[in-house]
Amino acid sequence: MSNVKPNSLSNSLTPVKSALLAGAGIGLLFLVVKRQHILSYWNRFQNPLKRKHVVLIQNANDCQKVVNILKSHCSDYKVLGFDCEWVTVNGNRRPVALLQLCSNRGYCALFRLCCIRQIPKSLKDLLADEEVIKVGVDPGYDAQKLALDYGVGVASTFDLRYLATMVGRKPEGLAKLSLSVLKITLDKHWRLSCSNWEAKDLTEKQIEYAANDAFVAVEIFKTLAREFKPRLSWLSDFAITKCRIEPYLELQFNSSFSQKKSKATVNKSVTPIKTQNRKLSTLSKALYDNCLLQAPDGELLCTIDKRKAEWYLQQQLGVKIESEPFIVRLNFEPASRAVGEVGRYYQTPKENRCVVCGERNAFVRKNIVPREYRKHFPVVLKSHTSHDVLLLCPKCHQISNISDFKVRNKLSEMCDAHQRIPKPAELPELRQVKMAARALLNHSEQIPLERRKYLETLVLNHFKESEDINWDMIKEASELHTSEPNDSYCTHGEKVVQKFQADFGGLKELEKLWRQHFLNTMEPKYLPPLWDVNHNANRLEIRATQGRVNEEDMLIAGVPLHKE
Repeated sequence: MSNVKPNSLSNSLTPVKSALLAGAGIGLLFLVVKRQHILSYWNRFQNPLKRKHVVLIQNANDCQKVVNILKSHCSDYKVLGFDCEWVTVNGNRRPVALLQLCSNRGYCALFRLCCIRQIPKSLKDLLADEEVIKVGVDPGYDAQKLALDYGVGVASTFDLRYLATMVGRKPEGLAKLSLSVLKITLDKHWRLSCSNWEAKDLTEKQIEYAANDAFVAVEIFKTLAREFKPRLSWLSDFAITKCRIEPYLELQFNSSFSQKKSKATVNKSVTPIKTQNRKLSTLSKALYDNCLLQAPDGELLCTIDKRKAEWYLQQQLGVKIESEPFIVRLNFEPASRAVGEVGRYYQTPKENRCVVCGERNAFVRKNIVPREYRKHFPVVLKSHTSHDVLLLCPKCHQISNISDFKVRNKLSEMCDAHQRIPKPAELPELRQVKMAARALLNHSEQIPLERRKYLETLVLNHFKESEDINWDMIKEASELHTSEPNDSYCTHGEKVVQKFQADFGGLKELEKLWRQHFLNTMEPKYLPPLWDVNHNANRLEIRATQGRVNEEDMLIAGVPLHKE
């Protein structure tokens, strides 16, 4: 008979029960935690918006850290979702208040530019990085606003509607693309989009709204990029996508693109596309031919391009002396000859290189005094203006154009030249003259003789006081205003020109302002010899001594009259 009492047996089993119960509890806890983790992962999978991490930047000191994180995320996938928000008051747009950037890992940075004021260099560099593609719907519009408001260049913007079309989807707005591609419904209530983005504190709904736009932009890009066919095993998805979208970077979306694009075109084999300089009319050949134009006695007058030299020959105004270098000698006495440094400037051969950095492979013509002002100048200040047309490489050209926005805004304030009134209607008669002149300028040698004479007659009839057509006349006709005069309408450029003529020392001061701005901002290292901020004023003074300019033009230009 056992001496062990039932009570003592129960006590000996207690540690075992406790261990079993503890183990069961731990197992149950593990299952609960695991289930929560799985549910959390499933929820994130079902709703990608939960994957994003949002940071709000309200001062310049916090920018560097956030920009560094964005850059690190771009090291393996060089795409950022891109968007901007601003406030409109009484129909007038205020500067961009919020900039949204989101990486492919869901890191959403909201930069409150209205609080930061001056955009830090690190952020400027990221926006200007051509290797990092900024995606959205109509991102070029937002980029333009940043350039106008802060003088910041945003490189490599890409409209997602191009990508949607390429893979056979409908090119829609961001909200519809988000729904069709990601199955995500965005809150696009007008009260949110039109809310006060300059408020002292943004609401949670505002922050969510802004972050979602940038987040879904990059997610749409990633999803659509995976739909490209055929797939090439030796290229990554991103490499394939980049090859195909390269021609459409920094291009405004054109609805006709979706109409022309067929599936056969979309699914053709991938051929890597060489990097292009987008939206700029780059020159594949030299601008300066440095042909020589001589007076009848052989004195050098100036260097000209070959097209103009051949025009003198076609019009039988000169004869060819040599082919290399190409020399044309006039058979009539020119109105003037080269005098002083002004004359020597036009005699000096020009180099085909960027005047800022020295690049020699691609060029863009830069009008130092923009044409929107120059076209309102009197003829004496519009003719022979090659001094203000310089060569820049595409990158320097873009930087220069962005910096020009600040001067334009300054002139708008100085001259009360804010453009709000719609443009007048175009006049078909003037347009016909303008198109005839452009045809003569650009395609003269290809036009049949009879047709060319007809075009020349059109141009000549416009200048009723002239009996013979000449190069400057054709050039002027090619830049004619072709719109109906409207007493209530005055363009920004026209108003600025009028204001400088009347109140700010004449048009030479407007020219000097733009030339000095170019020197200060771009610091060009390869300007042509004798290039001068005061060039036109010096030229007019020489013409005045020769009796070749009237007093009224001198007053408009702001050049003092030296009367004996």
